[in-house]
Amino acid sequence: MALARNPDQLTGDVLRLGTIASVDHANATCTVESGDILTGELPWIAQRAGATRIWSPPTIGEQCLLLSPEGDIEAGIVMVGLYSDACPPPSFDPVRIVTEYPDGAIISYNHAAHRLSAILPDGGTVTIEAPGGVSIIGDLDVTGTITASQDVLAADISLKNHLHGKVQAGAAKTDKPE
Repeated sequence: MALARNPDQLTGDVLRLGTIASVDHANATCTVESGDILTGELPWIAQRAGATRIWSPPTIGEQCLLLSPEGDIEAGIVMVGLYSDACPPPSFDPVRIVTEYPDGAIISYNHAAHRLSAILPDGGTVTIEAPGGVSIIGDLDVTGTITASQDVLAADISLKNHLHGKVQAGAAKTDKPE
């Protein structure tokens, strides 16, 4: 004879708030602490896990929701992404989409101002690999040095190979490149 279960108790077994207790990156699993319960290794829900995949593992201490089908915690799935006092939102601005990283890097897009911003911490670098090339449409302002391993062209004039006419030996200066 099956025991009758209180519907509120069943809901509590199916949905539980918790915090991430440990993360196994190699297996894409984590454990969750919810009250006096510590789960076994459970998968977390990723934003995308098909042809397009996003890797953004949970962090220890991050608040989550434990989904336990039919109240079976061992078959649970972890939904991360709940803000908490320990992990508050990186912005409260309704027109900005913001990603903040543990080292302080911030990538944001302000859709009202049409402005994309990437701020890296001291020592941060950016690498873009594009065998087909990179195109920038608009002005480019640079503070610092620009280094080119081959050549720089301006209106089809080579910085490396252009020639100057009307040159005299001594202190004379050349004309602008043609």
